[in-house]
Amino acid sequence: MKRETKKDTTRAIKRRTFIKTGAAAVASAAALPRAAKAAEPKATVVVVHGTDIPKMIEAGMAKMGGWDKFFKPGGKVALKPNLAWNSTPEQGGNTHPDILRAVILAAEARKVKQVTIPENTCQPEKKTFEASGALEALKGTSAKLYRPRPSEYKAVSVPKGKVCQEAKVSRDLLEADCLVNMPVAKHHGGATLSLSMKNWMGAVDNNTRRAWHRNGLHQCIADFSTFLKPHLIVIDATRIMLDHGPQGPGKLAHPHEIIFATDPVAADTYAATLFGKKPKDVLHIELAAKLGVGCADIDKIKVERVEA
Repeated sequence: MKRETKKDTTRAIKRRTFIKTGAAAVASAAALPRAAKAAEPKATVVVVHGTDIPKMIEAGMAKMGGWDKFFKPGGKVALKPNLAWNSTPEQGGNTHPDILRAVILAAEARKVKQVTIPENTCQPEKKTFEASGALEALKGTSAKLYRPRPSEYKAVSVPKGKVCQEAKVSRDLLEADCLVNMPVAKHHGGATLSLSMKNWMGAVDNNTRRAWHRNGLHQCIADFSTFLKPHLIVIDATRIMLDHGPQGPGKLAHPHEIIFATDPVAADTYAATLFGKKPKDVLHIELAAKLGVGCADIDKIKVERVEA
């Protein structure tokens, strides 16, 4: 039997060291994909800047994958703009009528079966729909804009709700093949800001709305957002109301932006930055993120900017 020499021992040590080093390198390499994956954005928000609203809408939707991704021939489309107030487009209390018209025309061009626009207004609907420019926007289209009657709401349960565990919701919103949430970005005295998730208050009946105000508005908005989920979000930030919301008139800023997303929390998180606010400043955004509705970490939201 050959005796092990000092030279043999040195070689064995070097070999073991090489093996350990190699194993560590392999482990590090294996960890790299996971690290890279963790750094990937959790949500994407498309922000279009411009002054030609129809052109902005088309540019944003091109980035979102195109209208055909959302509107199907023969499908039912429901739009939920904010048309709650008897105020003009220039005052910023309602979704701009040019945005509403552009989306309606895009839906009808894809030969959808119907476009419905239910809105539980805060003021008499006849004056509200006229002053907001919505009635003018519908001219030449077959879209139906209306304030739902009591029989046109359906009682639903909100399984993940902590406070809001039931609600009455417009049937057309519940039965849509494609639901588009189309709020205007503005200040709100009770909810801090009115953005996409807050916009659902026009989707429910008056008893539900009163209960939300009574039982904790921020939590109820977050709770309901676990239930009613839009396929597409289009936030009107062409002009934003900075105070005296939601009705106004108030001081306006003009970002000249339209925001597109499929994640409501991410959309609202970005929109809040236009007011100089973070999710912690708008409690229902933070609460909705904790309930798993979407991403409220601006560092994990990919913002794609488009000039139109």
